Amino acid sequence: MSAVRTYSAPGGNDGFLARIGATANAALKALQTARMLSTLSNMNDHQLAQIGISRSDIPEYAAKLMANE
Repeated sequence: MSAVRTYSAPGGNDGFLARIGATANAALKALQTARMLSTLSNMNDHQLAQIGISRSDIPEYAAKLMANE
């Protein structure tokens, strides 16, 4: 039997690539949150009431939705 080898990038780039991935994910989540806040803010009070929130609830509601992602 032959031993299974794992590959590690020269110079320890694994951590660097993980940090880039984490930064990209954080940026994407921030962009999605901003779009959601914008969309909800552009709704009128009647539309917001139909989904069960008031204008002052928008930030908390958006954060709750993003936590479920």
